[in-house]
Amino acid sequence: MSLTHEDRAEAAAGGPVAPWHPSQPHHELADDVRWWMGAPGAFALYGRLALDQVAYREVAAAVDASGRFAQNFTDRGIRSGLWGPLLLFGDDSDRRATAERLKSLHGAVRGKGKGHFEGERYSALDPALWKWVGTTSLMIFYTGYVTTYARSLDAEQREVVYRTVLHLSDFDLPSERARIPRTAAEAEAYYDEVAATELADNEFLQWADAQFDALPVPTLFGPRWVHLLLTPAWRLLTPALTRPTKVCAEKAAHPRMRELLGVRWTRRREWEFQLYAAGVRAARRWLPAWLVLDPLAYNRRRYERLRALYAKPQLTSFAPPR
Repeated sequence: MSLTHEDRAEAAAGGPVAPWHPSQPHHELADDVRWWMGAPGAFALYGRLALDQVAYREVAAAVDASGRFAQNFTDRGIRSGLWGPLLLFGDDSDRRATAERLKSLHGAVRGKGKGHFEGERYSALDPALWKWVGTTSLMIFYTGYVTTYARSLDAEQREVVYRTVLHLSDFDLPSERARIPRTAAEAEAYYDEVAATELADNEFLQWADAQFDALPVPTLFGPRWVHLLLTPAWRLLTPALTRPTKVCAEKAAHPRMRELLGVRWTRRREWEFQLYAAGVRAARRWLPAWLVLDPLAYNRRRYERLRALYAKPQLTSFAPPR
């Protein structure tokens, strides 16, 4: 199959061809990973892995100083989730603009910690911190997919998974020190190094871990009276609804994070995880795409299918026959 117009433009600009293009090895796997990243359920199930970011003390000091998690932990998580589709599935100009806006907003995150982090200096644009937060954000999708589909993936396929995630979310700072690892093997080695030298227990890490089990009612949408009306049912249902996210994230967590969070993995937990993972695989296989995907991701999927339909009967050359 020939390259699409977008693929040719990307190649002409010096960029790599998308891993999910039919000309690439394991392109069907890459395509599946792509839409995995477009499923809000994937982020919800493994988003708790982001706790590793605040096991890095300078990151914890910065997040704690902002106060936004303390205001409403659920709202802060929703805002983080809403950045993803814009970065991953918007038009190229929107993706670039969103990435630049994200960098610009992070430029204001600098100063000294307070409370438990008194005197701790931080800057979100510090290359070392940017690399850690960027890599671990990417690893939420990579680790989540690999953990869910582990039995069917070999080492080469894992690299395809990582390369696909990186292709969609590669927004580095102009610094070699901030450069996100280019392969899964490099990313795992980098994570092991940081886990051994930087990750440690702190008050914000333990507080955030506890908050995941007692999420407050989100207040970003709707009037206050609706939030108050929902509160009793929310408190009743939250423990059951957050249980799968806790088990899936604990299964996927790095050994150092399991140690810091006091995770004891048992046969019962393993059985429970396998049940959740089977449910996720079945949902992605059998449920309609509009129900599984974020609206922006679904819109991108529909657009590409329509584009292919329009392009199919077109000529490959306007040259006169010989």
